[in-house]
Amino acid sequence: MTGILILVIFGFAAISWWRLLKGKELARKAASASCREHGLVLIDDTVMLESIQLRKEDPTGAWGLRYCFSFARNGVPRKGGIVLVSPGRYPTVIIETDNGQLIDQK
Repeated sequence: MTGILILVIFGFAAISWWRLLKGKELARKAASASCREHGLVLIDDTVMLESIQLRKEDPTGAWGLRYCFSFARNGVPRKGGIVLVSPGRYPTVIIETDNGQLIDQK
């Protein structure tokens, strides 16, 4: 009985880890495409997990992953980009610029 419980816990941990890796790759691709589309450069071509949250605007109450990233415009590094990844939805990229927010759904 204890062996089955340990197996279930490790299985759950492995599935969670795999989903986080898939979410990060999806967020990186969305951030890269959005930056390229707006003439920005995604610094280090990477995103970082900021939080795991329950997105209130999602009617199904699905868990969402929030990633942050840094970008550069005209060689000047900036911060302020986030990617929201939620199961069954396209990632939402929000980039903070001097002229306001750029919001893309990829």
